[in-house]
Amino acid sequence: MREFVIQPDDLNEEQQQLAELIGLDNFAKLVQVFGGTNIYIPKAEAFGRTMRNEKIRQEYNGRNVKILASKYGLTERQVYNLVDNSNGRNYTRVLDGQMSLFDFLNSS
Repeated sequence: MREFVIQPDDLNEEQQQLAELIGLDNFAKLVQVFGGTNIYIPKAEAFGRTMRNEKIRQEYNGRNVKILASKYGLTERQVYNLVDNSNGRNYTRVLDGQMSLFDFLNSS
């Protein structure tokens, strides 16, 4: 890679904030490795979400959705969605013998 030097005056306000946080040398390394790309930085809460979701799946017994929703600050629908994804069930599917809204609209 080509050697280059970054001066603080070369940076816009957001870049200066980042350089102050991680240091100008580390900012230059980021530029060398990720320059010209977009980097998504998740919120801190996102890192605990996977563990929380796994705890919910482990604690779920089919009858405790309200308790889990309250305990973890989620809606009941969110709890259902989490456990749906882990056990293959889909509470929003059309049941056997039931017409979907789309089937009904297309038959009119």
